[in-house]
Amino acid sequence: MRAYRVEQLDGKTVLASHAVEAMAPFEAARRALGVEVTLRGDAAKWIRVVELTRLRPGVFGFKVVGRRS
Repeated sequence: MRAYRVEQLDGKTVLASHAVEAMAPFEAARRALGVEVTLRGDAAKWIRVVELTRLRPGVFGFKVVGRRS
C-alpha cells in the first residue's frame, strides 16, 4: 500500500486534508471521502491526491461523481 494526502479544494483554497493508505490515487480519494470520483476536468470544487511514498510524488486531480457511502 502507498501513502497519500487527499485534499478537498474549492479553486485553490484547501477545505480539508486527510492522510490515507491505498493501492491507487482514486481509491485513496474514495476511502478518505466516502464518494466515487472521476478525473477532474475543469471542476471548481475538486480533490487533489498527492502520493507521499515516492521521491518525486505524483499529483492527481479528481471530482466527485457519486454519493457518500
